[in-house]
Amino acid sequence: MLGWKIAIPHDGGKAMDHTTFLIIHLLGVAALSIGIGGMLAGGSERKLFSILQGVALLVMLVSGFGLLGTLHLGFPHFAQAKLVLWAFLGVLPVILRRLRIPIAGGITIALVVIGVLAWLGVMKPALW
Repeated sequence: MLGWKIAIPHDGGKAMDHTTFLIIHLLGVAALSIGIGGMLAGGSERKLFSILQGVALLVMLVSGFGLLGTLHLGFPHFAQAKLVLWAFLGVLPVILRRLRIPIAGGITIALVVIGVLAWLGVMKPALW
């Protein structure tokens, strides 16, 4: 190596602010809710809702890490718990179909998990 260093400006670039990441993240939550609801309902458009769920999960993941970056918190425990619950929401429709849980039960489970995720995101508790 020639000893070259790459300088990455920390404040010189135009980074997205916290509010922009938050709005994108909340749009992802809304799209995820629609996707899961559509997948639970079934029907001929199930594939469309499955795609919506996948895109929403990706949007939530990227914007969530963007939010963490703007807060300069590293990767705290509440974010780790959110990542586990995020993955659970990704496989939830498959689990519900395999276990043959009624739609009302599936919607209740999804709402509880999304509520816990919202609580973790707003309160940012020190879990351990």
